[in-house]
Amino acid sequence: MGATNCPETPRQKMITMMYLVYTAMLALNVSAEVVQGFKSVASAMHESNKNITAKLDDTYTNFDDAMKNSPDKVREMYMRAQEIKRLSGEITTFIDSMQFTFIGTKVASNVKYKDPGTGREWELQLRDEMGNSINDNVKTALDSIGYAWFTDKQLEDNHAPAQFFIGGDVKNPDPNLGAIQIKNKIIEFKQKVNEALGEDSSHVKMALNVDDGYNKEGHPVSWEVLNFNEVITGAALVTLTRLKAETMNAEFDAVNMLYKKVSKGDMTFDQIAMISRPKATYILQGGTYETKINVGAYDSRQKFTATVNGQQLTSGDSGSVVYRTVCNNLGPQRINGVAYVTSPDGGTKEYPINDVYFVAKPAGVISLDNMQVLYAGIENPLTASAAGVDTRNLRVSIAEGQGKLTPGEGEGHYNITPSPGCRKIVLALDATIDKKQTTMGRPVFKVKEIPDPIITVGGFKNGDKVARATLASGATVAARANPSFEFKIPRGSIRVMSVEVSVGNRAPVTSNSSTLDPEVLNSIKRANRGEKVYVTAKVMMPDGKPREAYCILTLNK
Repeated sequence: MGATNCPETPRQKMITMMYLVYTAMLALNVSAEVVQGFKSVASAMHESNKNITAKLDDTYTNFDDAMKNSPDKVREMYMRAQEIKRLSGEITTFIDSMQFTFIGTKVASNVKYKDPGTGREWELQLRDEMGNSINDNVKTALDSIGYAWFTDKQLEDNHAPAQFFIGGDVKNPDPNLGAIQIKNKIIEFKQKVNEALGEDSSHVKMALNVDDGYNKEGHPVSWEVLNFNEVITGAALVTLTRLKAETMNAEFDAVNMLYKKVSKGDMTFDQIAMISRPKATYILQGGTYETKINVGAYDSRQKFTATVNGQQLTSGDSGSVVYRTVCNNLGPQRINGVAYVTSPDGGTKEYPINDVYFVAKPAGVISLDNMQVLYAGIENPLTASAAGVDTRNLRVSIAEGQGKLTPGEGEGHYNITPSPGCRKIVLALDATIDKKQTTMGRPVFKVKEIPDPIITVGGFKNGDKVARATLASGATVAARANPSFEFKIPRGSIRVMSVEVSVGNRAPVTSNSSTLDPEVLNSIKRANRGEKVYVTAKVMMPDGKPREAYCILTLNK
């Protein structure tokens, strides 16, 4: 029996499985630069959260003083502010607990730590002997050295977030795990804030979006699945830090709005803080960073000016100055400036402006869904994606003459059919970012021919023994794809064009069809037992090129 007809051995099965795993790993590959980006962004946002906490403390101190001085006037707004503070505290405390437990149980077991006060160094344990997270130690590590101590391997893990936050079942996320609980707390928080602000709620823009969305295949999925399923640990940590920042920013805006209502007319602030509210803190190179800068408890009738990274700006009717800059330099970027506010006595007070954001190099991925090469003459499915870019804003193109590219099922999916004779294909992946087209990559793929087909004669395959009477009664030569080739080939795209047959040592007879010639059938009838029938077929392949395939049968009676 021929080698192509042998059953697959355990070793072959193992090799096949390893190849599939390797292919999946390639499709999910995350560059070291992007992982470093997650570290920088998470650390910067962690520091920013500390700053907003300090500003919130100042605002609540002002509210406390106002309550002591004018309790009857301030009480209603004060109680609303305290309710918002309570709800925000519940969310941020819960997010911290989830993040610390996630890091301690799923990400890391220890970290080398240096006491900033004494300079003493030791190894800080993040989980106890039972495998439980020591949350106080995790908090100490994050507060002292940010996220720099995480390894790339720890941040690249794309299984831990789904298991920890949703339970791993995308169809039925566990409501007792963190993701759904965070979502429900955010929904309640937004509702209570709007109730507390009443008609002024439209002036506070909360970025806490927990709406459901679409995955990379374009299928609708829940918010918790969208944010924690098939995402790497680094992205999950950034998401948690971002949600905490957005909660505190919403709290700050809401409480300041309430304080503005009680301070209208005769009350003034003795402390003013500059608040920077960027649209995003993770920007692709070539994109635009934009932030609104506000004075805490501003007077809409009064303009203020600011100098930000050398730009001279003036506030608008919303009480904000808007700073924009095109992001060409990679890595962490800082904005520094000064706001100039006119004080009640006519003088000018200066307030510092500081913020940080991260600029990443555009990086897109085009991955082949089945193999790591393209096969000529048939459709090869592929998937395009890019970190931080909606797949609806991606475009894949191919050079003229190299092949045909058609849309697949869902956003980011395509089918490519290489042209006959093409040995490599260069694809272009571009993204529309801030209404501008940005090059995300130009990957090159090799093109191979489909493996040689196999043929059967009257249903008998190479190496089979067959009765003379059975074969002499009339037989058709058929061709099909090699069983080792896993691609789906369109029906009818492999067909027999001509057949050459010889019986024993007799002269070969050619037929321009897939059936055996009558002369061949007569030779088979007269043949002796044990003689061989040699069949050579010219087979047309999907790429338009003919191949030769062989089959040898033995006459047994």
